[in-house]
Amino acid sequence: MEGINRQGILLSLLFLTMTYFFARGYYTPFFVFLIALLLLVAFFKEEKRLFAWMAISFFLGNLLLVYMDNFIESFRLSPYSLVMSSQLLLLIPIIIISYVIKKFKLEISPFLKKPILSEEIQLPFNIAFSLRKFFLILCLLSILAIIGILLIKKDEVQWHPLLFILLFSIINALLEEVLWRGILLYKLITITNQRLGLIVTSIAFGLHTTMFGFTILISLLYIFLGLIFGLFTLSSKSIIPAFIVHTLITILLIVSGWGRIPV
Repeated sequence: MEGINRQGILLSLLFLTMTYFFARGYYTPFFVFLIALLLLVAFFKEEKRLFAWMAISFFLGNLLLVYMDNFIESFRLSPYSLVMSSQLLLLIPIIIISYVIKKFKLEISPFLKKPILSEEIQLPFNIAFSLRKFFLILCLLSILAIIGILLIKKDEVQWHPLLFILLFSIINALLEEVLWRGILLYKLITITNQRLGLIVTSIAFGLHTTMFGFTILISLLYIFLGLIFGLFTLSSKSIIPAFIVHTLITILLIVSGWGRIPV
């Protein structure tokens, strides 16, 4: 294994470890690793140094996000406003990371464009299937499941909460896909390889998305979803299919009761 690849694997493991400590509130070891990463930056080659600064920016952005979230909660806003404000705060790490990438005079992401759905999704053991068919089937199943649940709960359904769930799901999916698949997945692949980048991003996504107290089962579900979203992004060369599926699955989780927001 080449020295460059070892640096990429080291950075990936550091990123995963720090994500775990941060998401679970173990701030003492988290800051130890953050300081260690700051000290190591000078020893990385430029490509790895970029990701190191991206990781630092990601965590500093998330610390600012948590602080701003607590600050906003001190105002007497409606539950709807608080939830939407919390989602929009995801712009903080996205903007900071994008600024760092631009300082290195590099493209933020090649995945922020129209998708190519003519490709196939490649899995281990020479398993391949049509991206377009898989995307359409997954969307159709999600929509049918949402409609089925709403019909079962038709006596409880009100339009205002439904519109809020739709808006929340769109914003949540868009910002998370831009951050995780649009930016972090691409940069992790550049310092390791496609398979490792996909796995690391998916695990970190599952840990980070469930940082506010979900069960292990839900964390595993989000890790699996991260793999699906990542496969869509890599196969279509765009975050748009992943964004659409992410939106539908978020709506499904909320209307089914697996995910909760104040509606």
